[in-house]
Amino acid sequence: MVMSAERPAAPKPKIAILEPRSAWRAKLQETLAGLYSHLVISATYDEFLVALQEMPFDLAIVDLWIDDAAGDADHSAQDSLEALLYLTEHALQTRLVVIGEADGREPLLETPGISDQIAFLPREQFSPEALQAIITRHEDHLSSPISLGHTGVLISLELQPPRVGTRIGMPRVLIVEDQPFWLNLFARMLEEANYFWRAATTYAQALGRLRLESFHVVLLNPSVSAASTGEAQNWQLLDYLTRHCPRTKLIAISGKLSASEVAKLFIGYPIRGYVDKNSFDKNSLLSLIERQINKSALRVQTLGDFRLWRDGRQITHLGAPEAELLLKLLITRRNTAVPASDLLQCLAPQSSLARDFARLTETINAVRFALEPELPRPADSRLILREGASYRFVTSHQVEIDVDLLEQRLNEARLSESKGEIADAIRLYEQAIALYQGDYLPADRHIAWTANERAAVQALYANALNRIADLYAHEGDLDKAIQAANTALSVDAYAEITYRRLMRYHACKGDRKAAAAVYRTLVKLFSELFAEPISPLTQRLYEDIAADRPISCVEVRPGTGEFQALSSD
Repeated sequence: MVMSAERPAAPKPKIAILEPRSAWRAKLQETLAGLYSHLVISATYDEFLVALQEMPFDLAIVDLWIDDAAGDADHSAQDSLEALLYLTEHALQTRLVVIGEADGREPLLETPGISDQIAFLPREQFSPEALQAIITRHEDHLSSPISLGHTGVLISLELQPPRVGTRIGMPRVLIVEDQPFWLNLFARMLEEANYFWRAATTYAQALGRLRLESFHVVLLNPSVSAASTGEAQNWQLLDYLTRHCPRTKLIAISGKLSASEVAKLFIGYPIRGYVDKNSFDKNSLLSLIERQINKSALRVQTLGDFRLWRDGRQITHLGAPEAELLLKLLITRRNTAVPASDLLQCLAPQSSLARDFARLTETINAVRFALEPELPRPADSRLILREGASYRFVTSHQVEIDVDLLEQRLNEARLSESKGEIADAIRLYEQAIALYQGDYLPADRHIAWTANERAAVQALYANALNRIADLYAHEGDLDKAIQAANTALSVDAYAEITYRRLMRYHACKGDRKAAAAVYRTLVKLFSELFAEPISPLTQRLYEDIAADRPISCVEVRPGTGEFQALSSD
């Protein structure tokens, strides 16, 4: 009798879980532990992404937790959305399961960029058996997962809203409007302005969207009706915004409200503006929206000390003990993505890697709120952006960092010098030099990642001193030229060209003894430190000075970068 071979059991899937709440992490751990070969449960987005980048997973479970009690401080829903977006784009073979409140199903489906091929498990229906059933479907390789489906009222839009994770740093606006003409007009207006925007036509849609994503501004038609009852319920939406989203600004838009109703709006709610549709002007509305966005000017001092000012007021507290060091690293590597693993080095180790990542999230969000206190939620920061498992400090015209300003003034001075505008060049070099209040982050000399920036800024400073020294000499102000060159030597004591400058300036001032003393100092330095002779250029200059031959008082010809003749011979 021929015995049929048993089909080998399918390998158990590798499962990654993003769950911000400890109670639910314990519940999922209890449900799944021991049943699967590899189970990784992460409490934060950063920890979750690091796990995803270390190995491929067959299944990802994301809790779309929304904590209304946390108000604007809640960031878990945004983290969950970004995690789902990452999985949609970078983990195509990973099946997705979302655990969330039943009323979060529809907003999730309508979020651009999020796959609709997701198994959605309502939290109210959660049980170990229900979760196991979803995972079993994956193990049995059924043709498709449980689709989210669509059960609500469709939003009739001519344009597709921006995808999750796009238009970072741009104003985020929610349109609440049930009239198709006005809904699409506002959508086109915001799209042309490259804003991040969403649309809702009912109270329920608006509430679902507000619970899922954050916004700087809500454009609200108070006459929008609830889909189920037909009664005007946006007054309830106003109550929700006031209670749970105090940093979100409200702009009312209507063509039907009476004067008393408009007055009620402004008396009872923090309305920042009212637009009458009967006299609508697109540019006026865009200007009104822009005025609601906090665009504080940030000034950063890194030279001689580390200080921060927001709109002229010094920021003295960043919210966490290690926050200052973390911000210093982000600023040092500004406009560059800094991996979370590097940022973790700025924090005191916690009891576990999970706690390390949780502490990182807390610290970054504290810094974001310290720099931009009017943010709807930390993820809306214009300064510290999250990119995958990395963070980037972004500079703009509203961020002034002394190091960048020094380099800018130096470039402007060089340009003026190249045009022969010597007075302007001197003025700009003086401004660059005045910005140098001391070494870069002097309190952090022991930290390796500050070394390159410190050396680069010192080189810029020494260059500015040497150039202005030659320009002073060119203009006949030899005392200032000597002072600038001596300061340059205090920054870089091994620059032979600076010693030559001093020799020229002293000689042209008629002090050949001082010029000879500079020469002897240089010879001793090179012989004792480098065990090598000085250059022929310096030797010949010394001989010309000793012989009282005419020499140029300028080392490098202004605006050309060319060396002057060593003598008139």
